[in-house]
Amino acid sequence: MRGEFREKGGDKDVQVLKKIPAKKTKRGSVREAKGMRGKFLDRVLIVLIVALVIANGLLIGRNWLPQKSPSSPPKWWLEIIKTIQQKPFENDPPLGIEIDALKRFPGRRLVIVLDRCTECVLGTLKMWAEITKATGLPKMVVVTKDSLEEAKRILRQHGIDAEVVTDHQGSISQKLNAFAPPRAYAFESGRLVWKQVSLNLGRGTNLEVR
Repeated sequence: MRGEFREKGGDKDVQVLKKIPAKKTKRGSVREAKGMRGKFLDRVLIVLIVALVIANGLLIGRNWLPQKSPSSPPKWWLEIIKTIQQKPFENDPPLGIEIDALKRFPGRRLVIVLDRCTECVLGTLKMWAEITKATGLPKMVVVTKDSLEEAKRILRQHGIDAEVVTDHQGSISQKLNAFAPPRAYAFESGRLVWKQVSLNLGRGTNLEVR
């Protein structure tokens, strides 16, 4: 906008025009604010990109650096765990005891004593059946609380070749300390010659059973 006033000089009026700064319109203020916001966002984006590049570089460098192997549990802790695991075996019967119900099976036999139904432990029975076959021993013997007919039906249905001894009262299981069943034993003409002394079976199990 322009403001004007007149000065008289001689015969002529001299018109002097002075410029007055124009007021900012509302539209101009909004445009300027948007421009500032855009610059701010651009700077933030640049900072984020730089941060990502640095973080990626640190991760790559970390992968190239030698890694420390995870620390193993202290020795005293391993000893405690071993003691706890071996505690139940302290009630085991000595080798050489005889079980009358197993005397009718000649030669060396792998005997699996169950505490629950036969069908509940089919996976374990299949594993022991494979071990029996690998050792070249005769059929394994399954001691179960199920009836003879029920146990034979289940074993036959799942292709497990084994003899069956019923132990309704759990007397055989108790005499052999068959905790955490199924637990494995080896008998020779009814006499105990080997027993499972670890919950984890190792590679030497086949040799031990033989």
